[in-house]
Amino acid sequence: MRTIKRLTVGSQRGEKRRGVIIVLAAVLLVVLLGFVAFTVDVGNIELTRTQLQTAADAAALSGAMELSGTDPADVVRANARAAVVSIAAMHRNGERSSVTIDPINDITFGKVVWNSQTQTYQYFWGENQSPYSVIKVRAMRTAGGNGDNRLPLFFAPVLGSTKADVGAEAVASFHPRDIMLVLDFSGSMNDDSCFGRISTLGRTYIESNMLTMWQQLGSPVYGNLTFTPTYATLRGRAASGTIPHIDVTYKRTSVTVVSTRSITQIRFKYSDNSTQTISVSGGPFSGTYNGSSGKTISTCWVKSGTNASLSSGNYGEQFDFTNANIKTALGLTGAYPYAGGSWSEFITENQSTSGGIYSAGYRDKYGYMTWMEYLQTKRYSVSDRKTSEQPVGVMKDAACSFLDFLQTNSAQDQVGLAIYTHTNSAGAILEHGLSTNLTQVRTTLTQRQAGHYTSLTNISAGMKTARDEIAAHARLRTFRLMVVMTDGIANEPGSDSQARAAVVTEANAAAAAKIKILTISLGVGADTALMQQVADITGGVHFNCPGGSSISALQAQLNETFKLIAKSRPLKLVSGQ
Repeated sequence: MRTIKRLTVGSQRGEKRRGVIIVLAAVLLVVLLGFVAFTVDVGNIELTRTQLQTAADAAALSGAMELSGTDPADVVRANARAAVVSIAAMHRNGERSSVTIDPINDITFGKVVWNSQTQTYQYFWGENQSPYSVIKVRAMRTAGGNGDNRLPLFFAPVLGSTKADVGAEAVASFHPRDIMLVLDFSGSMNDDSCFGRISTLGRTYIESNMLTMWQQLGSPVYGNLTFTPTYATLRGRAASGTIPHIDVTYKRTSVTVVSTRSITQIRFKYSDNSTQTISVSGGPFSGTYNGSSGKTISTCWVKSGTNASLSSGNYGEQFDFTNANIKTALGLTGAYPYAGGSWSEFITENQSTSGGIYSAGYRDKYGYMTWMEYLQTKRYSVSDRKTSEQPVGVMKDAACSFLDFLQTNSAQDQVGLAIYTHTNSAGAILEHGLSTNLTQVRTTLTQRQAGHYTSLTNISAGMKTARDEIAAHARLRTFRLMVVMTDGIANEPGSDSQARAAVVTEANAAAAAKIKILTISLGVGADTALMQQVADITGGVHFNCPGGSSISALQAQLNETFKLIAKSRPLKLVSGQ
């Protein structure tokens, strides 16, 4: 009986426990359902917030692409707002198929300015901060003047909350760049305006380049030179009675004689001291008389009228074709315009049996065209002359336009300038370090010329100088860029093959430093394969501007290239603003 009693009591206690568990399970089920409801609503809120953030990011980047520094501010705002609204509408959020942006209240324009003292970027907001370089976009689901746009909740209404405020914000701006211009000012940078390129570019192209150069100098007048080269004409004594006035045009192996009286005899003395006498019949007043077997005529006597006694031997008036007499005949007796060179050297160069003047067929012909050739090939250093040659002329113009574009757009880009080749041990010179003072870079550019320091082409030295400057003075979180331009083939340091290898080595060093290199091959003589390789190594782009028809064509190609580089500003999303 005692055992049975104990079993009865235990059974009653178990039934009581089961009743408690049922109640507890019911309570826990309600709590669990609450957590599930809370989780579903929170998940929906976070999903919608993520969708709004994605829409805001995309819309901000799209709007930033419209921040032109050349268009009026109101046009920029209108274009940017349209882009933001359009892109946002393509994104789903919550139960809605698109994101709605208020073009006035949800979009803010501003400007980013680099503070060199604090080494930080400062953000200035407001429509008066044009030209704009930053844009802020809000994507909001709130209750406001346009109605209740809050996100409906699934289970929260049970707890008394039917909707939730959800929103996201994105700021996009142009990624400021630290740009090093690495420009070729070697002697070959005037090749496209020299006679040596006639076989490649054509006579019309070269001679039109030379005309442009002379005109850019202000079309100066020296003596009786004309632009198109002509032979020198020596003028004889003034006419007196039956003694005539005679002009003799010297053509080295022949002469053209014009007299005010009948010509009866021509006598030549050659550079080998041999002589030849030509009797002239018919009494002409002018004529062209050829020497013997292509010999160089050094002296000519003209017998005309009654002038026989003007020389010993009764040969008539004597004309000596010395450089001094040719200089006088050309009227070049005044001071030479530049510190380097001379009219005598110019005349000697015109008489050479080699070089561009000779190959172009202008030997013994004198004019501003051959003077341009002389300046570019013999007097190309900075102290010698002030010419505007090609392709360096169009390169400078295009680079200046590039700087103007950056300045107009206020993109906060820093620019530095390295020039190669230089006579220093580095082989290149840092003309200007990285800074926002683009005016000083422009001024220096316009003052440099082909062969400014030396005629050699040390591309790798220019690249290293630029890389060192970027490593030392580039700002934090900037896009690092090098623009390398050349018109020729690397020939320093060492042999051509060693010079090319040095360029590749520098390209790899730039890639390791996360510097992208954009290369420009200018004119028809550039090593395009090497420039393409450099661009490929660093993830950059190679631009080929061969020219080939006129200065204006090459100018257009290069301008378009620099414009593309200037406009290709990377965009980024900015946090904390």
